[in-house]
Amino acid sequence: MRDPMISVIVPIYNSEKYLDKCINSIRNQTYKNIEIILINDGSSDGSLDICLKHQKNDPRIKVFTDINKGLINSRKRGVECAHGELIGFVDSDDWIDDDMYMQLITIFMETDSDIVSSGIMHDNEQGISTCVFDNYEEGYYTDLERYIYPTMLHDDSIHRFGLNCNLVNKIFKKKLLQKTYIDINTDVFYGEDCLTLCSYCLSAKSIYILKKSYYHYNIRNNSMCYQKDERLLKNSYLLYSEMKRVFNNYKEPNVFLRQLRKYILKIECHNLEILYNIKVGALGVWKFDYEKEIQDSRIIIYGAGGCGQALYQYLQTQKLDNHIVAWVDKNPSNKSEQCFYKIETPDKIAEIEFDIIIIAVLSKKIAMEIKEDLLKKYPIKREHVIWKQSEHIPFF
Repeated sequence: MRDPMISVIVPIYNSEKYLDKCINSIRNQTYKNIEIILINDGSSDGSLDICLKHQKNDPRIKVFTDINKGLINSRKRGVECAHGELIGFVDSDDWIDDDMYMQLITIFMETDSDIVSSGIMHDNEQGISTCVFDNYEEGYYTDLERYIYPTMLHDDSIHRFGLNCNLVNKIFKKKLLQKTYIDINTDVFYGEDCLTLCSYCLSAKSIYILKKSYYHYNIRNNSMCYQKDERLLKNSYLLYSEMKRVFNNYKEPNVFLRQLRKYILKIECHNLEILYNIKVGALGVWKFDYEKEIQDSRIIIYGAGGCGQALYQYLQTQKLDNHIVAWVDKNPSNKSEQCFYKIETPDKIAEIEFDIIIIAVLSKKIAMEIKEDLLKKYPIKREHVIWKQSEHIPFF
């Protein structure tokens, strides 16, 4: 098998701010046998002009336009128009490393895998990157029923997916993907990646898990994932119904239906946060070990996510919430309504007197990055910025 063509499909909707970087990252791939399919889904900004500009400069680019039909429809149309034997997807506000497809296609040529799956780098607006990998050992799998299916959608040991439910960090065989899209309900708009991936996996015979990341997922607070949309409630039921239908066609549906319940609970947790400002991550059982540090201390809480909210509740139960002199977060937007407390930017640290800053996040890696950033920006003694591993037993 020599240099199979890969068709890279990019659905686009009002992405002019990020689109040049996205398209250039695909054009600059070290693997050259690429077709780039840009699906402009009714953008009202300058996205189409950017697409046409790149098309003039690169004959590998094809531009198609729809009238805001949604992500699944855009991807489905891209697959229908593709000439490549393989398919890859890139979202229009993300970007990829230059050697991504060279690495994935090299593995494909060695194994003929139906899927090659890599990791994803989650890049937030503060410049912090976190790698997310599939929860399997790296390698080539052919017995999917034994090694992949039992934890594909939800692994109870880690309270999340076994196989990352994103399409963008993988390559697929076009023939299998075409069959998958025949029965996909295009009305699903949140969780559509998972629906498509699970449908595809039930037809796949092999998968290669790669523990390296080349895809940069741009986490934006104003992205569509974080916008209030009353259709989310109907979407959850539609997503559940469609995935249940897919799994019921498998010889042992209960293997997946048990996982589906946990997955839908996570979808509903997202809906609770977006629609009602209820952070489910703050629920469950939390254990903190700050008794010595917080006594007679003026406290700044850093972080207003689930851990921060749970810490605030802990301080309330200890009748120490009056010791809090500020609660800060790098993304305070909408957090005050969620926390019932005024959440401010970290700049507040320079304006007030305090004794300790408690970094309220679960991840040690992220906590240490936050701590070093604070020490660089503000005249704070290292021992006054503290973090301890919290214990959290999730509500779901």
